[in-house]
Amino acid sequence: MVWGMRAVLVVALISAIPIILAHARPRTLDGGEAAALLSGNTVFGFDPRSESEFAMFHSSDGRVRARLRNAGGSEDESIGRWWITDEGRLCVDWENYRWVDSCAALVVDGESLTFVDDNGRIVSFGEVAPGNPDDL
Repeated sequence: MVWGMRAVLVVALISAIPIILAHARPRTLDGGEAAALLSGNTVFGFDPRSESEFAMFHSSDGRVRARLRNAGGSEDESIGRWWITDEGRLCVDWENYRWVDSCAALVVDGESLTFVDDNGRIVSFGEVAPGNPDDL
């Protein structure tokens, strides 16, 4: 009887390995997942190209507000609109002309979020915080 229960436990653990590994790998979000993750929440991140930190709040009404702190310590703020395409790409149209309008795929890996352009390059990365903790 004990051997039979051990065998069932071993089989259950072995069959769970692909499920555990599937959730442990980075994966690109689809449109519904991306919208649910961002709507009403803030991304705190880093842009490796400009070596700048940012906080970006995605309101549920499609507005976006962001604060960027560059490597020299100066800050810039902008507002705009955000939306998710059918393919799951986050697009932002900034009202502040100094910021570049763009779209990027969202890749999650545990708690980390990476924004990737059409050429597979990392645009930025960060983590999502619930709500608007920086009052953007």
